[in-house]
Amino acid sequence: MDDQHRMSTTVTKAFAILDLLAPKGEEGTSLMEISSQLGISKSTAHRYLTTLEKLTVVERDEKDRFHLGLKLIELAGTFLGDHNLRNVSEPLLNELAAQTQETVHLAVPSANEVVYVAKVDSPHAIRMTSRIGARMPMVCTALGKAILAHYSPARVEEVMGEGLPARTPHTITSPQRLRTELERVCAQGFAIDDQENEMGVRCVGAPIFDYTTNVVGAISVSGPANRMSKERSLELGPLIREAALEVSRRIGYPR
Repeated sequence: MDDQHRMSTTVTKAFAILDLLAPKGEEGTSLMEISSQLGISKSTAHRYLTTLEKLTVVERDEKDRFHLGLKLIELAGTFLGDHNLRNVSEPLLNELAAQTQETVHLAVPSANEVVYVAKVDSPHAIRMTSRIGARMPMVCTALGKAILAHYSPARVEEVMGEGLPARTPHTITSPQRLRTELERVCAQGFAIDDQENEMGVRCVGAPIFDYTTNVVGAISVSGPANRMSKERSLELGPLIREAALEVSRRIGYPR
């Protein structure tokens, strides 16, 4: 039992390090920063990092800063290459990007968040800085609201119970307002993130359903607010809804 507990703690700490490194990109993170942010000694942090480095899960640069390693890219590539939803969606994502000239995302739910699993960039010079593997809150994104609108009331309450922090002045922070918003999303078949997650960015998202009629993901189109006006967002909604419905059909959705 003790050995199992220690192994669990070791794996948890290792993943905490990876979570810490993930958003840092090329900047990397120092041993001191990792030690401080995780609340572990430098010697313990060094031991974890040395093991992860030997496994090529983590890399160290010439400035002695740590980054995610090639092994994770290899593993992610294998997962995404085998991910049926991503493969089925790919031609429709490309078609949407060509039609809208904006950035298109495919995401799947993970706990109270959504995770990007595919992305097609806009051809414009000004585009979204998102990346595959990034996590975003479910309650204030078009992708998340499109999924959340088709959850059970109990699950919606559970997600809202984790809090509705104001990421921007436009974020819906009232549970009742969010419930009303989700009813609208369910009725119209698509959700709009009106600068609720990030100022200056609007997104439109629609849900994907599997053969059991459960919601399993969502597609969105995102762009700068000066290109994605509220009017254009509403105009694009049906187009995105139909693309998501076609993906649903291709993975067995019976409607």
